[in-house]
Amino acid sequence: MQIKRFTEFTATELTELWNEGFKGYASDLTMSMDAFIRRIPENHLSMESSIVLCDLDKPIGFVMNGFRMVDGRLTAWNGGTGIIPEYRGKGHGKQLIGAALDVYREKGAEIALLEALSENEPAIKLYTKMGYELIDKLRFYEQKEGLAPEAFAMDAAPGYTFTFGLPQDIQHLQLPVGNMPWQTHWENIVNGQSVVATDDRGEIAGYALFKRVFDAQGEHSSTALFQCRAVHAPEADAPGLLKALLSQVYAPLDKKVVRRTVNLPLSEHALVRILEEAGFTPAVNQVHMKYVLNGL
Repeated sequence: MQIKRFTEFTATELTELWNEGFKGYASDLTMSMDAFIRRIPENHLSMESSIVLCDLDKPIGFVMNGFRMVDGRLTAWNGGTGIIPEYRGKGHGKQLIGAALDVYREKGAEIALLEALSENEPAIKLYTKMGYELIDKLRFYEQKEGLAPEAFAMDAAPGYTFTFGLPQDIQHLQLPVGNMPWQTHWENIVNGQSVVATDDRGEIAGYALFKRVFDAQGEHSSTALFQCRAVHAPEADAPGLLKALLSQVYAPLDKKVVRRTVNLPLSEHALVRILEEAGFTPAVNQVHMKYVLNGL
């Protein structure tokens, strides 16, 4: 078995390996070559640092890797791990994850993050054996019907002013990123939007990051929520603020579009409760795991 880098393979070979590596999963993760190619820059993944495990010259598994400075620390993340079906259950996952951790160390990363489907117990068991720790559970929610006008009604909440902009605008808030899932970072939200709430004193209270998708006819077809946080609001006002932000993100509430959340941490209890009460239902469950590198 040999470890090679993505740069040694063609786009066709890598796309075929991706699709074979995820064959049989509960969620359909197959992609066209064009979608696979777009995914690399959009998700800030590294061709040079992503690895392929080969049996002689045959690619049989992979780990896609990305790196980013997060709160002053170089953080690595696993952007996808797969092994083709006939090579599963033979110890190759351990080889791949061990090799990926070696790449992270070579790069000087201090933290490594990954997500895994909750039902993929063999993968979670492997990551745990390799030293990853569970830090949260994540969920994709969906709501496919129009929302009632009172879905995000606020009880005696203060009035807010909303300013819309680009995802990168939240940098000016200078907020710690912490252990947020990498797909929800502003850098990964291509063609997305931000909305920042200020209170009646003009102070920043919270924000949301989201993306609206339009079909070929220009009709609004779906909205995905990546982050929704109360950051400087009093604790008692936080639920009302979250509802106010959600009413902006998912507007117009009465329109029947697909409304989603992307890797919402279930530790965000208030936000989870609000969405579930509004009729959002679980679509995909994942675990969020962390590995501490380089002696930290």
